[in-house]
Amino acid sequence: MKNSLRSLIITVTFILLLSSAGVRGDELKVLPERIDGVSPGDMMKEYLNNKATVLLENWKVEYEKLKTAEEILLYQKRMRKLFIESIGGLPERTALNAEVVGEIKRKGYRIEKILYESQPNHHIAALMYLPESEEFKRPYPAVFFPCGHSRNGKANEGYQKACALMALNGLAVLTYDPISQGERIFALELFENHSTWNPVTGHTMIGLGSILLGRNAARFEVHNNIRALDYLQSRDDIDGERIGCAGNSGGGTSTAYLMALDERVKAAAPSCYLTNWKSLLAKSGPQDAEHNIFGQISNGMVYADYVMMAAPRAVLMCCSTKDYYDIVGAWETFRYGKRLYSRMGYGDNLNLNENDDRHGYFQPVRETATRWMTRWLRGKDERVVEPEIEILSDEEIVCSPGGMIMNIEGERSTYDLNRDCERQLAKRRSCLLYTSPSPRDLSTSRMPSSA
Repeated sequence: MKNSLRSLIITVTFILLLSSAGVRGDELKVLPERIDGVSPGDMMKEYLNNKATVLLENWKVEYEKLKTAEEILLYQKRMRKLFIESIGGLPERTALNAEVVGEIKRKGYRIEKILYESQPNHHIAALMYLPESEEFKRPYPAVFFPCGHSRNGKANEGYQKACALMALNGLAVLTYDPISQGERIFALELFENHSTWNPVTGHTMIGLGSILLGRNAARFEVHNNIRALDYLQSRDDIDGERIGCAGNSGGGTSTAYLMALDERVKAAAPSCYLTNWKSLLAKSGPQDAEHNIFGQISNGMVYADYVMMAAPRAVLMCCSTKDYYDIVGAWETFRYGKRLYSRMGYGDNLNLNENDDRHGYFQPVRETATRWMTRWLRGKDERVVEPEIEILSDEEIVCSPGGMIMNIEGERSTYDLNRDCERQLAKRRSCLLYTSPSPRDLSTSRMPSSA
């Protein structure tokens, strides 16, 4: 403690001496303003981007080798395996224990409030929008709608309107709060003012803990989304063979991942997410935890691969001209996907809709995505027009006690799930411990092969 205090005093004294001597800040600089045209603060970013550029060019070479249906099927199988391994594998699919805890009636549709478990004692707060018109008969085709980054999750106005619009057009829609959003915020005790909570902060915190365990925050979202499809297929009023997925921003990420990994998704419409790495790295840079899959660029898994893993199923890329997910990059990804779809003989199954707006799920996008879903899931292709839709308050669509999942007795947060994993790993490590040899035995002793 004394040494620390002494060091602090010396440092402060040195600063004061420099100040009194009139030494300017620029005289203390070691590096020049630019090194090979790059500022010192951007040197690491420039280095990594240059490495990424080489790897992305290598990806293009490998892409051109995918010619036949057999080669494409092998590629898809390999990439899905890589994807799952890169996020740390997936949990066991256990009992959902689903229950409907409430209902809201609206003109032309109704909303069920649902709780189910994606893992034991790890609940999902969900809403199911169901058509109420005599025009539409059970079992309904269904759309899973993963939410983007909004603090109130499924209560977001744009997402409510999207789900209601699809229900008014004969589609059942399941949506739920992603981790760290809506009713599934797990660390509120860290914030004096809960309104300051930001989903990106929550995802980053979960991501940091996951990295230490050799897994990725995307693991939780991918598993939860797969369980959403399981829930849809468990219902008698849903046609489990006609399921689509549409989402915006973070929900666009979830849609891209799910359509790539789960063949039950027959039609997909990811919005405000798909671009290419070259454009993203040059402008916005990497996004939050679940967007960055370990080693994906070096392993040859880029944005176009999500589209190509879904081939030849129906995919509509919904993109915005003024999005920070660059539109030029989106068109390049589309072109690679379109060429591969055409090689398979299904060129019409992939399309791109460009909305002349900023990042968001605005009415033109909602209408286009709904038309895409009715075309592929209901066999009806005609213009969709969104009517006036009554928005529910955050409180009206609450599914859990007090509006927070963590109020359920015995509930396990994502942090608890990571903690359980850490304990299992610690126990496994303890089995690898061995007794240190005495000095005289060092010449013949060997470490266990598993260490």
